Amino acid sequence: MRVIVAEDVMLTREGIVRVLTDAGVEVVGQAADAGEILGLAARERPDAVLLDIRMPPTHTDEGLVAATRIKAG
Repeated sequence: MRVIVAEDVMLTREGIVRVLTDAGVEVVGQAADAGEILGLAARERPDAVLLDIRMPPTHTDEGLVAATRIKAG
């Protein structure tokens, strides 16, 4: 399974990537903000995206909006 991890807190993101990688999941990208995740998802076409809902710049619903756009995409 090819996965992208999107989380703005670097330590949390790296921990998630480590757990997934150790479990045999192929992490094909990492993103720290919603804009970055949209480009990665379009380019990598992952099987799944693990996405934080509250991301920069406003920490409100950027991740949720990005998830909706990725799904529609």
